[in-house]
Amino acid sequence: MKSGCSSMVTKLPFSVPEQPPCRTQEIFSHLTDSIDRRERKRPLGLLSNFVSDQLPHCIAEIKASERPDEAVKALGRSINAMIAETDYKAQLLNLPQPEFGVAKTDIQYLVNCAYQMSAFAGLHPVDAELTVGGALRQLARVSCQRQPSIDVLSYEDMILTNPLQSDPRVYCLGSAGVEERDFCLGHLLIESELQSAMDALLEMRDAVGADARQCLAVCVERLEAAVCVLARFNERMSPDLFGQFRVFYGKNPYKDRLGPSGRFSARIVAVSVLLIGEELFHQKPQFYMDIYRLSEYYPQGCIQEVFRWLSPDKGSAGLQPSWLEGKADFPKFATISPVMERHGSEIRKLRASCVCALDRFTRMHRGTALKYTVEPGRPVVGVEASESVEAVLSQRLLTAAHQR
Repeated sequence: MKSGCSSMVTKLPFSVPEQPPCRTQEIFSHLTDSIDRRERKRPLGLLSNFVSDQLPHCIAEIKASERPDEAVKALGRSINAMIAETDYKAQLLNLPQPEFGVAKTDIQYLVNCAYQMSAFAGLHPVDAELTVGGALRQLARVSCQRQPSIDVLSYEDMILTNPLQSDPRVYCLGSAGVEERDFCLGHLLIESELQSAMDALLEMRDAVGADARQCLAVCVERLEAAVCVLARFNERMSPDLFGQFRVFYGKNPYKDRLGPSGRFSARIVAVSVLLIGEELFHQKPQFYMDIYRLSEYYPQGCIQEVFRWLSPDKGSAGLQPSWLEGKADFPKFATISPVMERHGSEIRKLRASCVCALDRFTRMHRGTALKYTVEPGRPVVGVEASESVEAVLSQRLLTAAHQR
């Protein structure tokens, strides 16, 4: 189907994921135990080379060491010595935005590795901070100053700026590394489909004279494509290989910070708001409360744009709005509901098909997360200790979404 919604009226103020080639059938194929690095993306030179080529080997050596505590401390000293030899701060500040995104990912992969391996080796928090080191910590601080974000490895770092298609950053070697790359690439494929669905809904909402039928047809097509990618996770991902790499993306063991998680996809939030925003508010207000409460974990460009849609007072975008406290009406103009009111039964049926596709995606995501994390007893990285895993995974489900 060709999209009739390709000409966007609103210029999106955030970067969109690179359109991946159609690789759904390739992920989790288990046909190789090596990554084909087709095009090297190394914005920080030797430091990026280290992250891409040597870090997985260093991790394997630490895990096999008789003295992992000394081995991880040595790795920290080596990384900080490498940083001290070059003015990486100047490089970082002068990189064009796409290269900067990859550089920030390299830095956060190093910081996260230092913390996770320190925990593996049983280091005291003081020793863990020494392992991270002053030079690496300063570089991480500079990257977050240039592009404000959470001060740990984020979903944006792991999925959206990681050069997954050509030169991926991974922590594991061999088959586990390939599975790790495929796990991230699958999320990128889903992000691309969600972006197309979001574009179609924005066209319908904002463009005068937009073809609502065509926009909704594109939306349901792209959501169904996202379901197909997610089905590949559910059917083909190896639980053993998943367990080997997932430990590196857990909650920060020394800070009160969550790990990178599909929970923090701003595009699934955007599609949900556009398509079923008011219904979610009435049925699952916790959905909105948690987005505002945990906003720093989301890719900032996209989530801040969603907040602008939801804020009647444009100057307060990002702050919890008055409607969420029951002091104002939900802002319908953030959704496609006002457009739906001008159309008949055919458009309503198409919108219902979109809602059902979104519901299938959410249900499959919940089932897959339970299958690979909760049932085997692995921690769910994007959920706080005080939260119910089932409640978090069900936040985007409408109670009547199965009804057509």
